[in-house]
Amino acid sequence: MKTINFSTVLASAVHDIKNALNILINNIDAISNTTVNAENKTELEQLQYQGKRINNHLIQLLVLYRINQSQYFPNLMETEIKEFLDEATDQYTSLFALKNITLTVDCADDLYWYIDCDLINGVLTNIMNNLYMHAKSKIEISARQESNTLILQIKDDGSGFSDEMMLTPFCSQQKKFSFNSSSTGLGLYFSSIAAEMHQNNGKSGYISTSNDGFNGGGCFSIMLP
Repeated sequence: MKTINFSTVLASAVHDIKNALNILINNIDAISNTTVNAENKTELEQLQYQGKRINNHLIQLLVLYRINQSQYFPNLMETEIKEFLDEATDQYTSLFALKNITLTVDCADDLYWYIDCDLINGVLTNIMNNLYMHAKSKIEISARQESNTLILQIKDDGSGFSDEMMLTPFCSQQKKFSFNSSSTGLGLYFSSIAAEMHQNNGKSGYISTSNDGFNGGGCFSIMLP
């Protein structure tokens, strides 16, 4: 029997599923744009959210596969961070409004940094998807420069991170990885790898989590050299 590379087959299957899912999401978008019934429109937007959430997970799997196969090389480009954050979060404004959640961005207009926009956008997308489920009424994204490091922070007023999801600058890997919990940790693992792909002057990026958000809510931080 001919031996097959299962990881390659799996990556190909994920790619095909992602393409089919994109067609489904686009069809839902088209239907939503022509729907006037408020209740139906809300249900369609929920379907859009779930579809985009699944699509984001598939993209993460493909990127992680390419990194593991040494087929992904960071494309670090000088980026206007405020504009990048505004564009990355724009698609979530109406979605969060359905749950009366306000989303604000705090960043200087003249802050520029070298980042891989695709990787960091993937990190933000994952966080936004999670906050849709966990934030209560407030989300703040901030960006600033400290000691030759770009610090991106996302704070919310939800219930905070569990002990299993708590990461520090000295421990960027999760304590546990479980399919039995409400979250396998794929998003944080992807975020950690995405941060590490940003390297400069012998330093690598990293992430941390804490419950220093609003009223004990979560605070996700990504530090890029």
